[in-house]
Amino acid sequence: MACLCLLVLTGCGIKTGYIPEQVTVHRGAVNEPPPARPDSLHVLCWNIQYAIEVDKALQEIKADSNMAAADIILLQEMDPKGARRIAKDLGMHHVYAAASVSPQSKNLFGNAVLSRWPIVEDRILTLPHETLLTGHRRIAVSADIDLAGLPIRAISIHTATMIMDQQKRVEQAKAARDTLGGFEGPVIIGGDFNTVSEYEGTLLRQTLRRLRLKQVRLPEGPTIANKYKKVPGTDPVLDHLFYKEFTAGASGVARQTTASDHYPLWVVLAVPAAAPEKE
Repeated sequence: MACLCLLVLTGCGIKTGYIPEQVTVHRGAVNEPPPARPDSLHVLCWNIQYAIEVDKALQEIKADSNMAAADIILLQEMDPKGARRIAKDLGMHHVYAAASVSPQSKNLFGNAVLSRWPIVEDRILTLPHETLLTGHRRIAVSADIDLAGLPIRAISIHTATMIMDQQKRVEQAKAARDTLGGFEGPVIIGGDFNTVSEYEGTLLRQTLRRLRLKQVRLPEGPTIANKYKKVPGTDPVLDHLFYKEFTAGASGVARQTTASDHYPLWVVLAVPAAAPEKE
């Protein structure tokens, strides 16, 4: 398995001050034959707050049929132990990397991609612009998945909070988008984009649309329980899912969950037929 760390030095450890000077990529594989290629993919995306309530999150995933059916899971605010715990319990391959040390939990703080099919390559992108107070930078974790002969790319992203200028946060999403320019297969990208207003959500859609990425249409309402993480008078919709070369079907927001301040997002994506092999 190959790893390409963009703008990151290979090695291990996290620099004091929450700056990812050196990043360890954690991986786990399943020693079972992969499933056949499905007609549709169930995708789950969830920011599990500081990876504190991982056991409860697992219980809530299993209790909801839409989440329990997940084939690909995009996680944010995870630590290595939490990502590994969820992947092992659900029998999934995974890749994880930390962006920083959380000043709240004091644990590693990063993103993960989980998959029922093998992850054949992963990339870690350090997003542009340092956070004002701590100087750390957010990341996106990208995984190339072998969907029974069909290559797809899944990206879990977590951009900065509103303490950073709006335009800089949009540029973080753009940086992740630009890594897709040379990839011709189906794409899934999702996570916590910290869009605290409807206008920011519109800017995000416009930014990703330039590479033909479509947004999953979720039911109206918030994606986070914390009513203070928003612009007054709007629902706090911080989390989003985007896709390319799939067809979106049913989708939802699991607002009954309590393991995090964010709610899980899920969608069913129809899988395109594989392109015929060239002579």
